[in-house]
Amino acid sequence: MNVRGVGLDVCPVDRMARAMARLGDRFLRRVFLPDEIAYARARGRRAAESLAARFAAKEAVRKALGAPAGIGWHDVEIVAAVPGTRGPTVRLAGVAARAAHARGVADVLISLTHTEETAAAVAVAVAASPAASSAGGAAAPTGA
Repeated sequence: MNVRGVGLDVCPVDRMARAMARLGDRFLRRVFLPDEIAYARARGRRAAESLAARFAAKEAVRKALGAPAGIGWHDVEIVAAVPGTRGPTVRLAGVAARAAHARGVADVLISLTHTEETAAAVAVAVAASPAASSAGGAAAPTGA
């Protein structure tokens, strides 16, 4: 595996809860995609934890991609884990997808964690393996 970048971010859960209370759906729609919001709302009273983790993940992905200017909140989507099958994944679009392509990034791996107080995420941008490159390459990120 050829690592192209690593990003780490932390988000206080109370900061997310305050933003949700103060700005409501307008804030949620500006920062998160519909599936991210739906997933968090399904978590009930732990919605702020889930959104704080996704906020941290979006920031970590930006950093792993070299923090290029112009990446919008909706350019990075955190797709929920499927228990017993796979962990959370990243879907890139727009500027983020173009930045990934320019850096030779074939995938961004993420790990999320949260408690009642703090959420954190780490992202690792990886290039296609040499074997994948010689076999036609990895699929381009969404929106590339």
